Amino acid sequence: MIAALKFIHIAGLAGWCAALIALPLLMHAHGRAGNQRQYARFRLVTHIGYIGFATPAALITIIAGTGLIFAAQVFTPWLLVKLAFVAAMVLVHVWFGHMIQRSGEELRSRWQGAPIAGLLILLPVIATVLGLVLVKPDLERVRDLIPDQFLSPRGESS
Repeated sequence: MIAALKFIHIAGLAGWCAALIALPLLMHAHGRAGNQRQYARFRLVTHIGYIGFATPAALITIIAGTGLIFAAQVFTPWLLVKLAFVAAMVLVHVWFGHMIQRSGEELRSRWQGAPIAGLLILLPVIATVLGLVLVKPDLERVRDLIPDQFLSPRGESS
């Protein structure tokens, strides 16, 4: 079961990260639509990319990751740091959704550089998540700063 959850989690994360990288590039490259037809295509591609791919991939990643935490009984400080960076990914994800939604309501000039700024914020966050997962650093020095409730399941103490 743990192997299946890991597979689903990693596959979802790969898809989610790919979508979070592709969406701002799409918004930047195709947001300067010259006519109504190009603009309608831009809106359709970004909307389907966000609603049909990025958001389901994010949900699959988060659900499988949550299941994996409890199935593998992983309650370590590095995981809490990783979850903080995953929360940053979620915030950027929501921001991209907001930009896509607003692109149908206002002129593009208001958020001209925002997709690339979001991408520049996102890339180090993704790299940090990947690094924390691969290295699993010993963060026992910060253990005293973390309440025990965050390091063990309910009803157990560390």
